[in-house]
Formats: sequence, structure tokens, C-alpha cells
Amino acid sequence: MLIRSILESLGAAVLLHLPGTPGDFLKCLRRDQNDPEYIVLSGHGDENGFVLGEFIAEIDTRSLVDGSLPASALVSEIRLPAKTVISTACMTGTEAFGQAFLAGGAHAYLAPSEFPDGSAVPLFLHGLFYELLQRGKPLKEAIENAKTFDPDNELSFVLFEAQAG
Repeated sequence: MLIRSILESLGAAVLLHLPGTPGDFLKCLRRDQNDPEYIVLSGHGDENGFVLGEFIAEIDTRSLVDGSLPASALVSEIRLPAKTVISTACMTGTEAFGQAFLAGGAHAYLAPSEFPDGSAVPLFLHGLFYELLQRGKPLKEAIENAKTFDPDNELSFVLFEAQAG
């Protein structure tokens, strides 16, 4: 809710989805061309992927590894045409996740490759979206400006971009 408040304070119209199952999460990764340009995946991650937790037996969890959704489960599921995807989940800034999102049509994917300080992530996102929405900066410049309070890159955000052409 903090990230939603930050985005709304910057004038963004926020569509909030609270997925309850792995299938619901995957549905959130299937957007249309006319949907918002920025997708923020706010959650937790571990060495296996996006942490979704445990479910009752009736819920299909075949795609999970120890309660987490790995990049390999996303490869054929993502449809995010020309979207910029920002994940706050730890350990989701890997090559496998980056390539999964780019293969699904995203033009950029930004996520932490390590375990960033959770209290610093909203500050980074505020700076990032301030630069994007209020100052109209291009993504790379917005990221660099948002990192000014994190000069040692302790948040470990990594950018993956689709190749032009």
C-alpha cells in the first residue's frame, strides 16, 4: 500500500491486483497493449523466485519450487507488450527473470539481484517514479538519478532491456 500511495502522490492512476494463487499471479502478467506502461511487482523473493507461499491441496502449485515461482515457470506465461516491469522481490534481478520478461514482450525489466533493505526500496521507487512521471526522464536516467542515495548499489537493482530493432 505504501508503493501505491507513493505512485498516487506523483499523479499516477494505480490499478491494484492482489493475486491469491499462482494462477492469479500469472494472470497479472498477461496485459494488453492499452494497459498501463509500468507494472510494479511488489512482493518477496528468494533463491527460487517470487515467494508465493503455501496453499491448500485444491490449488495448482505444480509451477512452484518450495513455495516460490521460478523464472522457468514464467517463460511462456508472460504477455506484457511494451511494458516496463519493476520487481521489488529479492533475487528476481537475474538473467533468467530478465530474459523471461523480455521474451514476454516487456521492453524493460528492473529488479534486485540480491536482498536489498526493504525499507530503502520504497525510497528508490519514489525517486524513480518522480524522475519518470514528474520530470519526464528516460528510464536509464531516472534509474541513475534514483540511485543517488544508494551510490554503492546496495539495493542491487539490475536493468534488462529489449534490443532495439
